[in-house]
Amino acid sequence: MATLNPIDLSGLNDERLASYVRAQIAEACEKNGFFQVINHGVPVELMDRLKQVGRKFFDLTKDEKLAYAGKPVIGSEGYGSRMVLDETEPKFWREFVELHTLPLSERHYNYWPQQPAEFRETVEKYTAALLDLPQRLLAVISESLGLKPSYLKEALGEPHQNIVFQCYPPCPEPGKTLGLPAHSDVVAITILMQEGDGLEVAAENDTWELVPNHPNAFVVNLADQIEIITNGRYKSANHRAIVNNDRTRRSYVTFYHPAKDQKIFPAPELVDEKSIDQVNHQKHLP
Repeated sequence: MATLNPIDLSGLNDERLASYVRAQIAEACEKNGFFQVINHGVPVELMDRLKQVGRKFFDLTKDEKLAYAGKPVIGSEGYGSRMVLDETEPKFWREFVELHTLPLSERHYNYWPQQPAEFRETVEKYTAALLDLPQRLLAVISESLGLKPSYLKEALGEPHQNIVFQCYPPCPEPGKTLGLPAHSDVVAITILMQEGDGLEVAAENDTWELVPNHPNAFVVNLADQIEIITNGRYKSANHRAIVNNDRTRRSYVTFYHPAKDQKIFPAPELVDEKSIDQVNHQKHLP
């Protein structure tokens, strides 16, 4: 099991502990880009409410859920599902609801479930409460690289946010598929709330390590855009979701994207002759 012990963010408010907490975050970013945080400022009761509306929605009938389907069903917004056991096909075993939450102009409420009745209000409050956490983490990560605290925030521009409710039902043959195949996130930073074990992160020697499900913790995942800005110093790690044959697992993932018109490039302070030589060497590899 991965040694992803939660980092207590309350230490950032204590001068005696702040440097230790920053060092923990920096080490995790450099090691694999995955870490967990507790005392993150998001009310536990709000986290619980989001889980409740997620459970209630996925418990609806198939027809009720399809009323909020994207076009096509496996779309970038709205409800979708895919259950594949054929080993020759891309491997998926999940159903989901993806919603755009920021900027406000991109909220398409026709895709937001009206059942349960409290769904919309809960999502709005939850995603609003999650705006501060990635900004605080980006400031710490910037400083750990010797950059000004606001560097990553400014480099990403106006944040775009979306949330994905994911449900992984019991699978009759879990050895033939995955909830989600191995991938890295194309965004800047991802904040995930687990409900059950099943998330795995790539480890050494082509192995996978289970990310433990700690109560009231968020899993933080650095994504592709941070790897670019840090010039590869901090990695966007591959991860995947596994399934089982006896219980349902759910997760709630909030993604933070750069502004759509933002140009993403390595921080000049992190580019040196060595890194340029490495890039040129890779370009000439056969």
